[in-house]
Amino acid sequence: MRFEVPSSTALKDASALRAGLMQALDSEGTVELDLAAVQEADLSFPQLILALRISAAEAGKSLRLRSPAPAAVAALLERAGFLAAATPQDLDFWFHGERAQ
Repeated sequence: MRFEVPSSTALKDASALRAGLMQALDSEGTVELDLAAVQEADLSFPQLILALRISAAEAGKSLRLRSPAPAAVAALLERAGFLAAATPQDLDFWFHGERAQ
């Protein structure tokens, strides 16, 4: 199932985004996130995605990105320290195996 992430993924939007993603994960075995529209994101976004990745894996489901994280999301991940010690699985998830430069 494809899930289009809205343009704003700031803390004020986190609850609605979480609810939508949880519903998608509950109804499907695999959810593919489309981040193409993301223009505004804060630290709550990668935290939410990380928590959902863990929950999905524990439930035997899969959460992945349709395409590598766009520049705005990559910059946020870098600023927030998510890439400082990124695992191969993290790089595969966010960048389809290759860390953005």
